[in-house]
Amino acid sequence: MAQETIEVVQVTGTRITEPGTTSNSPISSVTAEEIQTAQPIAVEDFFKSLPAAVPAIGPGTNNGTGGAATIDLRGLGPNRTLVLVNGRRLVPFNLNGTVDTNAIPLALVSRVDLMTGGASVVYGADAVSGVVNFKLKRNFTGVDLTTSYGATADQRDARRLRTDLTVGANLPDNRGNVVLSAGKTIADPVMQGARAYAFTSLNSVTGAPIGSATTVPAAFSTSKGAGGSDALAGAWQINPATGALVQPVQLYNTNPVNYYATGLERNQATALGNFKFNAHAEAYAELFYTSSKVGAALAETGTAGSTFNVPIGNPFIPAPARQQLCARRGIPAASCVEGNPALVPLLVNRRFVELGPRYFDFDTTTRQATLGIRGALTLDWTYDAYWSRGNADQTGIRRNWGSQSRVVQALNALSTTACVNPANGCVPLNVFGAVGSVTPAQLGFINLSAQLRQAVRQDVGMLLFSGDLGNGLASPFATQPVSVALSLEQRKLLAYTQSDAALQVQGEVLGNGATTPDRSGMFKLKEYAVELLVPLVKDKPLMRTLNLELGFRQTNLSNTGKSRDYGSWKYGGEWAPVQSLRFRGMVQKATRAPNVNELFAPVVTGVANLALDPCQGNRINQAASNTVGTLSNLCRLTGVPQADIGSLPAPSSSTISRQSGGNPALGPEQARTRTLGLVWEPVPKLALTVDYYKIDIDNAIASPSTTDILDGCYSTSLNPGLVQTALCGLIGRNSINGTLNGIEAKGVQTALSNLGTQNTSGVDVNAAYRLSPGTFGVDAKFGSIELSGGFNQVQRFHFRPTPASIDRNCLGFYSVACGGPNYKRKFSQRTTWTVGPWSIGYNWRYVSAVNEEPGGTSFLPAFARIPAYHYVDVSVAWNASKMLRLNVSVNNVANKPAPIVGGSIGTAVTNSGNTFPQYYDALGRYVTFGATLKF
Repeated sequence: MAQETIEVVQVTGTRITEPGTTSNSPISSVTAEEIQTAQPIAVEDFFKSLPAAVPAIGPGTNNGTGGAATIDLRGLGPNRTLVLVNGRRLVPFNLNGTVDTNAIPLALVSRVDLMTGGASVVYGADAVSGVVNFKLKRNFTGVDLTTSYGATADQRDARRLRTDLTVGANLPDNRGNVVLSAGKTIADPVMQGARAYAFTSLNSVTGAPIGSATTVPAAFSTSKGAGGSDALAGAWQINPATGALVQPVQLYNTNPVNYYATGLERNQATALGNFKFNAHAEAYAELFYTSSKVGAALAETGTAGSTFNVPIGNPFIPAPARQQLCARRGIPAASCVEGNPALVPLLVNRRFVELGPRYFDFDTTTRQATLGIRGALTLDWTYDAYWSRGNADQTGIRRNWGSQSRVVQALNALSTTACVNPANGCVPLNVFGAVGSVTPAQLGFINLSAQLRQAVRQDVGMLLFSGDLGNGLASPFATQPVSVALSLEQRKLLAYTQSDAALQVQGEVLGNGATTPDRSGMFKLKEYAVELLVPLVKDKPLMRTLNLELGFRQTNLSNTGKSRDYGSWKYGGEWAPVQSLRFRGMVQKATRAPNVNELFAPVVTGVANLALDPCQGNRINQAASNTVGTLSNLCRLTGVPQADIGSLPAPSSSTISRQSGGNPALGPEQARTRTLGLVWEPVPKLALTVDYYKIDIDNAIASPSTTDILDGCYSTSLNPGLVQTALCGLIGRNSINGTLNGIEAKGVQTALSNLGTQNTSGVDVNAAYRLSPGTFGVDAKFGSIELSGGFNQVQRFHFRPTPASIDRNCLGFYSVACGGPNYKRKFSQRTTWTVGPWSIGYNWRYVSAVNEEPGGTSFLPAFARIPAYHYVDVSVAWNASKMLRLNVSVNNVANKPAPIVGGSIGTAVTNSGNTFPQYYDALGRYVTFGATLKF
């Protein structure tokens, strides 16, 4: 990690552009050369391994991907990390207000600046945890053709190809420059079945193989009818050989066809230009275009525990099973015959393996244009005015998911050739046989593809003036006047989704986690800001520099006819007692306005992970089901049917239903950030920075986790009397079987509010040193060595979504409530030796040990702790000529496998394939070859 230069004109973290300006907030930078050593195909590839970053959505995210790659500083969420390109906002790709970093032209990146702490005064809302500013190459001339190809070393899969062509030229008389860049990237997906350790999902509690209750042959259950028997209580599976319903139910392994790494097909085009009319006017323009395709794959679709009204005389029901169902329902033997139209409420768990995997294809197009003019005014003042319009459009298509209403229609049949309701060419469906019993004609009737479109439109206009107030207002102890930046900014964002008819109805798309009813929203921000840099002392004993920095931003936020005003501010400064040592500090109030999804998303039912249902199996019993103060009684009161007490199955595939949605009453959240640090250059070419940061978020927009609600209801530590509480009222079980699965289950309600708090603090240490020829008497023929490193020590990481929730300490833990691993320590250390035309280097990556968060669930000890992990990457580059450079890089050179923790110990988004594939290397040693041709 290279640090910002001491004397710069433009820096991330301030709009002041006076010579000598430096940032008083912690900023670390990653150069294009450092990025290129690993030959990534996308920004997210290298960013997530940086010490200040936490993995977000990327290729290791399958069930939960939004078709994009996002970044997250400090683990506070991608929507609290502001992403900029050349200091300007990039249009978000979704209604959550997050940026798809696949849209950033990696071929043109010259440097990435990471700023910790709030920056709302400078950049406006969203800069809560920090800012990531991608600085693009300026005034590029010539031709650069770069290509790379990589694959895993052992399996030869996960193949990736990236090619970029960049052409640039100066305009006559050097009055401007034009750059055009185009690139294409293709990455192959990898299925979990391609790795032995991910082929079968493991139970995080027992370590045994586990699967989904939506299985094949199908499993069934039905409620007891008047005069019926208790013999068929619980879930029973059809035995195709005998036609009888038997136990135990053999669960279905959903892992093999799930992606361990999602694929990517991306086309990019970028144009940059500037033309200087004179010293007072330079026009500039930026045009970005990206089209990306990302796909997710899930196990074959199925009925997912839905209850259907099936005629007891359905001809596909084998005679032995029909007799068992009649006994359960109290249907007389004389009526227990084929052709009887009497309907039976039958919970069906049939996986349609004949249909093949479910696919979710995302096609995202991002376009952004920026036009601006800048130049010098009088009295050393400058101006910069620009307008930017961005459009992000995404189409998501679900293939092979199936139709709930068609299954309902097809199961209501009294012959094998005709449905009771023959509309739409209905074909009777056989869910009572072995694999293959569902014919192509039956599949053709029930199959369904669904489509979702979302769009985001963002307009940003800004006018900036920067200069100084003249020597008349200068401190008597300083030689420089007060520097000022004044800005006016207006931003408008409109976003909406449009779904086809199937996605508007809860449960209509089989195997779909949540419906996506149409939603739309718009908000406007009108802002003005002022920044002051006040030199107090200059070139005095032990006071080479003493500066004060101040800033204030006033914001007017309007949406849905409502308007509110709020402010952000900052104060801080720097003190350099000597040239080689500088101390810096900053206190800021940052804000984040609620995004469109948080405001306007309809309430829908999705999924969340859960290893153990507090009411499952023998954790409760019939004898105590009416005894006040017992778990058995509380489970009955919260929806477990009396007949299922003592036999309630575990959550299907370790997942449950979860209900969530937006809240139009939300207001902006506020953060107080504090940073204090030093920059030390004790000897030439050695730079060391140490920075402390503390971020406290109040009025946080948050929702309680399912763990908060379930524990608040069923845990004796939080509900000692085991009585019905308000939290218990947020649990909506399946009325048929008492589980938290199936479309009849509303699931656990997790409402959004402004009642949350979240905070984190820690220390960053960064160092960079260059040993040049002749240093310490070394012969120049041995070349030069560059060493750099970054270290992050997190001291605190807490969040509390509501006052009724636990103040959860997630530092050093992972869980369903805390998400993926929250590391206490993380560092990377890079060394590069350059000798003649050769550059040889390594990058050492480290993350500290983490434990499963203590939450009342006893997980397998082997899965409840992940030791510290070390990865080493190596790279070699050869400048074969002035025009040609050849590269080879090997990531995870030791081929260290990912930790195995089972599939139900974290969230559904982070915990997949028995590990955390976004946090650890799940694919193995990876080799990439590349070449760059310049002329």
